[in-house]
Amino acid sequence: MHQPSAYGALGIDVGVVGRWSRLALGILLLAPIAAQVAGDLDGDGEPLGFYLRVTAYLVAIAAAYVVAYRVLGRPVLERAHPWVNTAIFVGPALSSAWWNVLVAPWSSIELPADLVMASGLYIGLSFLLQWRIRYGGCEVVSLPIVLTGERYQTYCIPIVAADAVEQRIVDHRAARVPAGRAGVAKTE
Repeated sequence: MHQPSAYGALGIDVGVVGRWSRLALGILLLAPIAAQVAGDLDGDGEPLGFYLRVTAYLVAIAAAYVVAYRVLGRPVLERAHPWVNTAIFVGPALSSAWWNVLVAPWSSIELPADLVMASGLYIGLSFLLQWRIRYGGCEVVSLPIVLTGERYQTYCIPIVAADAVEQRIVDHRAARVPAGRAGVAKTE
């Protein structure tokens, strides 16, 4: 499933632009959450119980992703197309993080604010971890990768197009560089 490339495999490896984009996305997702928490600490914000529920949801979300990744790993994720793997993991993340914005206005069914915050927190922290471990796939599987040591090919929906462009640029440059220097473009 992996194509030989100076960049590496799309959905597993990551270039310089993709890596730093993930860091930026993580910070952008976490900044409003940090601002809300800081505001709540200053005055009449959410009660402690709200943040205990956020923590419980965060732990449950992380556990669900780790268990799913472990159970589906070799039997499914190793063999399935990367877009199938992506759908398996991105579906729940997108649903919980964006439900109240995209679905609730038409359905009148809202998810609890603490669950939405926990989802946003998990995704933001996953982007930071993804940046740290240099993984170019779906951000929500970063923690399972660290805990299981297994990497399967998935795509990071917001960044896969940029990753593909970066892969083409790196491969094009590598094709023009003498053989001994072809690996220089890859992130270490």
